[in-house]
Amino acid sequence: MTATTRIIGPAILAATFCAGWAQAEDKVLRFATWDSDESLAIEEAIAKKFEEAHPGVKVQVEPYGDGFDQKLTAAMGAGSPPDVMYMWNFPSYKDSLLPLDDLIAKDAAELNLADIPQGLLNTAKIDGKTYGLPVGFTTHVVFYNKDMFAAAGVPEPKAGWTWDDLRADAAKFRNKDQKVYGFAVDAKPDPYDFEQFLWSDGTKYISDDGRTIDGYMNSPEAVEVLTMFADMLKTEQAVGLNIGDDTSGSTLFKGGKIAMYQSAMWSKSGLDESGMHYGVAPMPTFGSKPVHSAIDASAISIAKDTKEPDLAWEFVKFFSSPEAVKMRKNDLPVRTSVVKELGMDQDPMFKPFFDILAVSNRETHAFLKNPNWGRIQDNLAKAIEATMIDQGNAKQHLDEAVAASARFLN
Repeated sequence: MTATTRIIGPAILAATFCAGWAQAEDKVLRFATWDSDESLAIEEAIAKKFEEAHPGVKVQVEPYGDGFDQKLTAAMGAGSPPDVMYMWNFPSYKDSLLPLDDLIAKDAAELNLADIPQGLLNTAKIDGKTYGLPVGFTTHVVFYNKDMFAAAGVPEPKAGWTWDDLRADAAKFRNKDQKVYGFAVDAKPDPYDFEQFLWSDGTKYISDDGRTIDGYMNSPEAVEVLTMFADMLKTEQAVGLNIGDDTSGSTLFKGGKIAMYQSAMWSKSGLDESGMHYGVAPMPTFGSKPVHSAIDASAISIAKDTKEPDLAWEFVKFFSSPEAVKMRKNDLPVRTSVVKELGMDQDPMFKPFFDILAVSNRETHAFLKNPNWGRIQDNLAKAIEATMIDQGNAKQHLDEAVAASARFLN
């Protein structure tokens, strides 16, 4: 090194550093989320970790809250979308999202998608294209009151139990004087989740090509499912929810008014806080047919119009990494390696969520198959509610829903 370079070199390096720093300081990555409170704090911590690994980059976490869809739609319409965002409604937003398949292929070894169950990956795909990576999920289970089971001398449910078993158990808890039931049936269920029962009985709402509902939504198996739940109301094996009373199933369960409650991870924290003594059972089967669960999953996606596609992809990869997955303690881990590391696959309070996820990769939710599904779903919801109120006539109500929905098919 010459004397000249010893004198001039540092000045040049300093100028270069300052210019680079100024440029990096200008790099702001916008991340939109629907979360609040503790979940939002976790996401902000993940963003901080990313910033530490990328000096000069600022992740601007934007909590849209309950106005998520309105704010996101407005931002996309104005041509200034967040760079990355939480996502679930891919049919509505896919044209504004960046397909990730080429990026995934390029970084396949680093991503190790074999560590993420296929059922979760499927929730972010439309027409074979991937528009997001999973960040959180829940499958469905049956919570049961251990104290009520013990008091009634009823054996606790085990893996492989059937809906016939559940109905027989539920009947043993009916107490008219104390207004106690064995189970609860929602007259206005979310059709998205309700499809899990049709899958488990061997049918679905709509054909895989998204063009046919006749013979699916009103199939003998679909009629059987609705009739079963209506019969549970008729025989008082279950109390009806959303029929002239807005008391929630969770409230009834925590109050000792129902012995079993079919729900998902979103109910667990409230049950924990209540201090009640409860267990978690797998979903019942329809005889020997394989059981299936709805998968309520969230993903992280990249806006097609992001000005920082490379940086956005780095953030998505980090958000999906084992390190970030472990930080998201309010979500069930989306990586099998993290599940095993935390011992959740052996914990009886969590194991049923993961066991059913492992086999819930055979079907695709109806809303991913047809762009008009929202309108079809409205007719379906009316049919389900009418069947529960009538406590019968499932075939008639489903046929009417199919006929009313014919114009929305491609």
